[in-house]
Amino acid sequence: MMLRIPKGYSRYVSLMKVILPIGILLSVGLSIGWPYLHSLSKENTPFIDTSQPEIQENRMVRPHYMSTDEKGQPFHVDANWAKQKTENLADLVSPHGSITMTEGQTFELQAKKGHYDSQTKVLNLEENVTLTSTDGYHVQTEKARITIDNKVIEGDNYIEGEGPTGEIMGQKGFKIETRAHGKKVITLKGPSRVVIKNTSKLKKTRQVNE
Repeated sequence: MMLRIPKGYSRYVSLMKVILPIGILLSVGLSIGWPYLHSLSKENTPFIDTSQPEIQENRMVRPHYMSTDEKGQPFHVDANWAKQKTENLADLVSPHGSITMTEGQTFELQAKKGHYDSQTKVLNLEENVTLTSTDGYHVQTEKARITIDNKVIEGDNYIEGEGPTGEIMGQKGFKIETRAHGKKVITLKGPSRVVIKNTSKLKKTRQVNE
C-alpha cells in the first residue's frame, strides 16, 4: 500500500526550504549590523531639548525693528535677541538704535535691556541707558521711555551728562522734547544742577529745584 502525499503539502515543504534559510540569514545579518545602524542614527539625528527657554519662549536672535513717526521720520532698534511676549510686545536684550528728532538731529540709544511695543510705538530702556545726540550731548540714566510719534524721550531716574554748552544733572529724571519751530528742549526734574561753559573757558553753575 502506497502513501500518497498531497501536492499542496509538497509545494509548502519546497517553499519553506527557501524561506527558512533566507530568514535565518536576515536574522544573523540584523544581529551583527544593528549596533552599527543604531550608532548612525544617533550621529545623524539632531537632538532638540525642548526644556530650553530659547525654544519654549519664542526667542529671536538679532531682531531688527523699523518704524516711522507721523511725519515719516525714521526710527530703528536692534538687539542681541528678543522674546516675543505678545503679538506687539517684545522684551529686548542689549537694545541699541536711533531716533530722528523733528529738527533733524538724531539720538543714538543703548541699554542693557528694554521693551518695545510696536502698536503704541513706545520703547522702554532699562539699566545702563546711554543717549547720544548728533549735536554733541551724551547722557546716562537707568531708565528711559521713548515715544516715537511725538518725539519725546523721558525718564524718572537720576540722570547726568554733558554737551557742547556744559554739564547737566537731574535727581528725578529728565524730558527731551521738540517744541515750536523745531526747538529741542531738555527739562531736568527735581533738584538739578547745570554747569554752563562760557567763551572765557570759565564755568557757571546753576542750581535748579523743581
